[in-house]
This record gives sequence, structure tokens and C-alpha cells, in this order.
Amino acid sequence: MKRLLLPMMVSLGAMVTSTALADETRFTIDDFTASIDDYALVDNALFVPPQDAGPAKEAFEGTLSISETPMPSDPAEIASGEVLGKNPQLFPAVDLSFITLGDELVPATQDVIRAGSTENGSSFWDIIVQPGKVWSIGDDGWSRASFPFSLVHMIEGETHNGVAMFLYRDGEISDLRYQILTETAPFYVETYFTAAGSLPAELTSTAVDDADALAARFEIARADAEDIRPWSALEKKVGADTLEGFDSDIRPNELLLDGLMVEDTFYLKSCPTPAGELPYCDRQRFGVWSVSKSLVAAAAMLSVSEKYGPEIFDMTITDLVPEAEGIEGWDKVTVGDALNMATGMGYGQREAEPKISWSPYTDDYYAFYEARSQEEKLNLLLNAAKPYVWGPGAMMRYRDEDMFLVGVAVTNYLKEKQDPDPNAWSFLQANVYEPIGIHDMPINKTIEDDGSEGQPLTAYGLYPTVGDLVKLARLYQNGGRFGDEQILSAEMMADIATTSEPAGLTTGQEAKPYYGKAFWRYPFKSDECTLYFPSMDGWGDNRVMLMPNDITAIRIAANWDGDESAKNMESLIRTANAIESFCP
Repeated sequence: MKRLLLPMMVSLGAMVTSTALADETRFTIDDFTASIDDYALVDNALFVPPQDAGPAKEAFEGTLSISETPMPSDPAEIASGEVLGKNPQLFPAVDLSFITLGDELVPATQDVIRAGSTENGSSFWDIIVQPGKVWSIGDDGWSRASFPFSLVHMIEGETHNGVAMFLYRDGEISDLRYQILTETAPFYVETYFTAAGSLPAELTSTAVDDADALAARFEIARADAEDIRPWSALEKKVGADTLEGFDSDIRPNELLLDGLMVEDTFYLKSCPTPAGELPYCDRQRFGVWSVSKSLVAAAAMLSVSEKYGPEIFDMTITDLVPEAEGIEGWDKVTVGDALNMATGMGYGQREAEPKISWSPYTDDYYAFYEARSQEEKLNLLLNAAKPYVWGPGAMMRYRDEDMFLVGVAVTNYLKEKQDPDPNAWSFLQANVYEPIGIHDMPINKTIEDDGSEGQPLTAYGLYPTVGDLVKLARLYQNGGRFGDEQILSAEMMADIATTSEPAGLTTGQEAKPYYGKAFWRYPFKSDECTLYFPSMDGWGDNRVMLMPNDITAIRIAANWDGDESAKNMESLIRTANAIESFCP
């Protein structure tokens, strides 16, 4: 994902503000009774249980109905006008259902809750809600509940991460206090913003459907959750000097999260916001943009190949996407070509030289991007692209449209095979995510008028937690194997693993000169050896780098303007090599 760079509204100076709180160390009941109309961030610690917290006074089960509400923000204006006909300044009207399980606040769904992407309301935003906590500190019988959330939009791919809190007692709830603290690289809403305020809310139900099943599913997910360790533990393990300078080039305000997986354990270095560390960092979901290509398109193709053999790689687009029949060029393109983004189709520079690895972001691209249904997207992308003279499989041109085609092709292949999970997304959940311990994973899908599930966007739109990224990185590092089960085709993964020789198609980029099967390949060169290792890269300079010795670097970032400092990955590579030499 990449966009033409335009002037951008950026707030770099958001600071924690001392507000008219009765107690600067924690919210009081009075802080939830008045509407908050003026922007002011407070310390994030106020939104999570303090050390002296007691258990909640009672369990909670019910639905909060939140009204559409203007968001006080910095900058004061999030957008100069409507975006896709909706207002980004408004928090969406949504119903959020929760149960409690001990001190855990468990949402009824962790999928994208559509609001702004529907015809209802004026807000631009959809929302994702994650598990939080409940506790008490006296409060005249009130219990406290807080949870992480992200504002998103179903056709886009970024997250605006925040935290919210409410009080509850005897069938009553307070209004919510919230803060939006950080975001991955924006696209149509071009503003880096923070927001803080209150949200009117009502308790509209005191029962949640299938509460017992929801609790049981959460227990399984909690048991399978990654044990995220602090950076200080890695410093103790390998020495602070070894880690000096890790991920030090990126501008601090563009960093959301970074860390390293070493010897099968992930160590989190930071999760910064202007108001302190991001609450529930391990549970927050992040819009990783084109990292989705590796975790959705590639994972689906490799899992299908493990179950049915690798024939899908050699089938043509017209074999599996009937809408492409009769349109010049697509009959020669294989699904494997599309996964390599080497369809030989597009609307960019017609000459092969000078080498250009990016397809242009023209009106044709934006029409595809904004199209809501699968039928609309297919009609636009298939007809707009024209054959290049070099043909399929010869040259990489980065195109989101090709990855969307992969997802459609996989779905249609599964239908031909009468698979019990005949959609690329349900197949991926059942055959990859669930077996490795990922039990909830939201993704953006096409929006269908008949209310059907929709096709995953595949090229972008995945919203993993850092723990999800760790699990999927481990699966790739282990050659597609989880325990005794081969989940991804070892045969088709052979040219994704670290190699001593170049693999994939040339990109014309010095820092990452090869690309294949939805992975970029980075070089490592020293006097002792030369290696090429795979990386999952996304818009904003998100990285999941699968380096030698099973060391994985994960970085979530928001580099919107293409600043070169964020693209310099040398400090991450150098640190990993210092922990354990890449050269045998």
C-alpha cells in the first residue's frame, strides 16, 4: 500500500495535560458524570487497574449503546471535510457487548464492527474492540471496566488505537471516558491525530447471546496467548550493549511498537504514545497494511498447496476467475504470478527500463480501492489493466489488485474442491490460524449488498496483535510446521526461507532487491557470508523480518511521508546478528 504524497495535517506536539480531575492519580466518579468537550490527554495509567486495585464488586454482562459523538482532538480538525461522504471527527454510534470472566472484560466479538462503512450515521469510523479488565477501588459500590479499541474503516487498513473506561453498578453504567493515542500510517484520513473525551452510553441489554461459549472460547485463547516479555529481560539475557541502537533510526513519533523474538520468545522494547505506554499493548490490534499479503494471500496459497498439492500455483486466472474470461492478457497469468505480483498486467510505465517496481496509483487504482463489492472490484481491476510487453512471470510490479485476485482465486478453487471451508478467509482461519493458537483475527472484507460474508481484501486490511504476528512469524521460521503438523507446504516454501543465493524477482531496490510469494528479501553481506532473508513489509514501514537463527524483528510504524530514516533497517539487522552471528 502506497499513496501519492500530499500535504498532511500532522500533530507532533500532543502532550499529557493536567486537566480538572479531582484526583490526578485516578479517575473519580465525578469524572464520569460530566461531558468532556475539550481535548486533553491524561496519563494512560488512569485507564488500567492500579497496583492497589481490588476485584470488581460484581460481574458484568450486557450491551453498551454508544451515541455518535464529536471527538475533541489534536489537531482540532481531523479532516477539512467529509471523507467518502462521512465525518472522521465523529466517534461512531455502536453497540458493544461484554461479559466478565474473573477480572477479564471479554467482548462478544473481536471482529470489525461496521458503522462508518454502512449507510447508517454520519461517522466515518468502524471499530474493533479487544478484551480488557475489571476492578474496583471503593467508589461507593461501583466497579470499573476498561478495554482497548481501534477506529478503522472497512475499505482501508490503518488503526487508530485507543483505550476506553466506564463504571458499572447494579444494572447501571456511566458514560465512557476514552483516549485515542496512536495510529498506523493513514491513507484517506491524512491526519496524525490524538483524541480524548467522553461518550454518552446506555445499558440496553443485560444479557449476551452464547455467553458460556464466548467464555469458553476466551479461556482457550488466553491459554494460547504469547508470553510477551519486557526488553529488560532480553538485556539481561544477551547484554544491554548488544542491543544498543536497536531501531534507532526511525523518528520517535512514528514508532508504535518494536521488539525481537529470540529463542522462541518475543521481547517488547516499546509501545509508546504521547501519554505513556499504550494500554493493553499486547492486546491491541494494529493495521499492518501490506504485511497482510504475506499473512493472508501467501498463507492461504501455501496451506491450500499442503492440503491439495501445488497445482493452484500453475492455474491461470481465467481458470479460477470467470470474470476474467475474454479480457486480453489474463488467460496467460497464473495465480502464482499474481502472488509474485508479476502478472505482466497493469497501467504503469510500458517500458521495462528504467526498472520501476511500483505500479502507479492512478484513478484506476482509487476506483478499485473505493469499490465496495467483490463484483465491482473485479470488474474494475480486470478491465483497467493492460498487458505489458514482457508478459507474466518476468517482472515484479507492486499491485494490490493482484493480491485481491489471489484471494478470489483461492475461494473459487476451494469451492471447486467442495472444501468444508469454501472461502479463502474461513479456510485460513480453520487450517492455519486456529491450529497455531490464533482464535480471533479481524480482517476487512468486501461489502456485499445481500449481507453475505464478503471476500477478504487480502492485499491489506488484516488487524493482528503483536502475539498474532509472533505466532505467524514462528510458523514461517519453522518451515510451515507447527508441532507435528505440516500446515504450509514445505515444497512451496523452499524459496521463501533464508538462502545464500538470490531468490525471487528483482525489484530495483538496493535495500530489498528481490520479491517472491508476497515476501521481500533483504541482503546480509559480511566477510564471512552473504545471505538473503525474507521480510513481510507494509505501508508505513511496518516490518516482520524473518532473520537467520530464528530471530524475528517486529516493528509497527506510521511513516506516512516516506522518510528514509524509517526505511533504514540496518540497526535491526545489526542487532540480530550481534545476538547470534548469521554466518555459520
